[in-house]
Amino acid sequence: MSKMLAEIRRIVNEDISNRVTQYDVLFEAITNAIHANAQNIICALNSYDNLFQSDTVICKKVDTITITDDGDGFNQENYSSFCKYRTEFKKELGGKGVGRFVFLKVYEYAIYKSQLKEGQEEVSFKFDLDFDTEDTKRASSNIDTNSTVVMLTHLTSQYKNQSKNLDRRIELNLDTIRERVLLNLIPTLFFYKKKKLRINIQIVDDTTSKSVSITDADIPNFREQKFQVKNREGQLYDFLLNYIIFNANGNLHSFYCANNRTVCEFTEKDLNITLPWGYSGFFLLESDYLNTHVNNERNDFDIWPVRTDLFSSISWDMVNTALKGRIAEIIKKDIPSAQQINKEKLHDIQNERPYLMNYIEDDDINMAGFLDKKHIVEKAKKRFDTAKEKVLSNGGKSEYTNQELQEAIQLAQNELVSYINDRVLVLQRLKTLVDKKEKVEAIIHNLFMEKQTDDNYYSIGKNNLWLLDDRFTTYSYAASDKKITEVLNSLGEDDIENIDNPNDRPDLSLFFSQDPNKSANLKSVLVELKPFDFSSKSDRKKFQGVQQLIDYVKAFKTREKIEEIYGFLITDIDSKLAERLIGDGYTPLYSQESPIYHRFYDKIGISIYVVSAKTLIIDAEARNKVFLDIIRKQSKLSNFLKEEAQTKQI
Repeated sequence: MSKMLAEIRRIVNEDISNRVTQYDVLFEAITNAIHANAQNIICALNSYDNLFQSDTVICKKVDTITITDDGDGFNQENYSSFCKYRTEFKKELGGKGVGRFVFLKVYEYAIYKSQLKEGQEEVSFKFDLDFDTEDTKRASSNIDTNSTVVMLTHLTSQYKNQSKNLDRRIELNLDTIRERVLLNLIPTLFFYKKKKLRINIQIVDDTTSKSVSITDADIPNFREQKFQVKNREGQLYDFLLNYIIFNANGNLHSFYCANNRTVCEFTEKDLNITLPWGYSGFFLLESDYLNTHVNNERNDFDIWPVRTDLFSSISWDMVNTALKGRIAEIIKKDIPSAQQINKEKLHDIQNERPYLMNYIEDDDINMAGFLDKKHIVEKAKKRFDTAKEKVLSNGGKSEYTNQELQEAIQLAQNELVSYINDRVLVLQRLKTLVDKKEKVEAIIHNLFMEKQTDDNYYSIGKNNLWLLDDRFTTYSYAASDKKITEVLNSLGEDDIENIDNPNDRPDLSLFFSQDPNKSANLKSVLVELKPFDFSSKSDRKKFQGVQQLIDYVKAFKTREKIEEIYGFLITDIDSKLAERLIGDGYTPLYSQESPIYHRFYDKIGISIYVVSAKTLIIDAEARNKVFLDIIRKQSKLSNFLKEEAQTKQI
């Protein structure tokens, strides 16, 4: 009995992941053949499925895998290495000495037969959980060429178990399998291609005798880009990016590699790169650091996303930051439209989230057009939130450094940008509703006065009075419905809640510049909404509504001891109502849309504005655009475009 006997079961159960599949079996078997200097490899796949069960056509799935190659075979040296766990043999080729144990995770056993020309003998053995290194059959035979076969026929219950309705087999689709094998082994095949060694891999469907192949013609001639990644202690690690970009309407295949094998895609480590239509390519990243941090199954790495420790001294964040810089250079050189694509993506982000522009990483700026927009925004949002927390944590200090002051100023600016952006969203919603002639009275009312309370007054925090005029944005108190009803009742507007016609019910909101309980220098805005489609009313009755608003304003001014008050009537203004307003001394003020009508009543000291909903929205949008234009001129995107223009001039 060998030392290996007592250890195999534990190795398979503890060292080999439950995530491995028949694809991993194929990858390992083909790689083993290549490492044994095979040049011709045949992968025969079979299925026991009955294609017609209960009159339903089903997809075939792989049951058996048989790999035949013309490599060195199980000579004494290779067999000794096979019998040793984590052997150092062929380590320089990327061998970890554990690959064959993947077979026993998926299959009950593997049957090996190796014909050796040099010794004119045939070697055969069964590799299973009870493998005995001494239990090998050797027989003399006339052999012309080397040939080694590994047969895998009985799946474990972890992969196929009819009683549990479990079936983890892969589909017997030759094109899909070929694609997966090619993508996994492309670094290995490229390594051998550089050494002028030709390897042919044939994949056969035994149920149909159809086949597909992989040859050196399928392997691109990669270019190389070397760079280094620095850890927090200043240590440098060498990395090599093998890449090629070509004109074809296909896909980008980007992989982190180890031991001349692809391990996982860039997307799995939060690097989402795409190429524009009409381009395809490969990015294959390799490094000694990746070689030493790949897991046994070669389908993941022992590397943290951001943090580092004694055993993992650089993170994916560090790797990807350096990698993006190199890829940005490559893309700019190989794709003529790269800069324009970058600009378009950045403009999209600025239009949607202008307050995040200063928090987009420089590397993301340089290749924004080829990264996932959602990912860029999420990262910028995290940096924005981190900056906010940092500024807040510094609050209350007696002294601040210049850097802390600059950070606070930048944060305040970007908070303002965020607020302006929120206004854009409100305006877009209102504009859409008005354009579609939807009823927006209730929506505008809720923008002004949504909260209900039994108190006379309450603090509203942020308001939406900027829709009327930006000077009202600091008005932070409002009168409750209870208080408004009380004042209206004092005017003889009894039982207003029970008025049958909704068009006749006053819809009022009252706001104050400060706490009304401290009435010195108190200023106020009274807003009334009249239904925008009450066409059945005559212009005389509509004008009565304007006069009625004056009565409300006078009453509130007196009752609440308001020093300065503005009244806004938001309603539909037709030509007849406009004539009455002008005839009564109202002045049409300039507006982006139809005029706003204003009159100042000297004797009672109040201003009344009559404005349509559409004009309200369009004017607010114009004022908001002024802010946005200033913001955009000072943004990171603007600076980036200026620097780019200066570079072109040089």
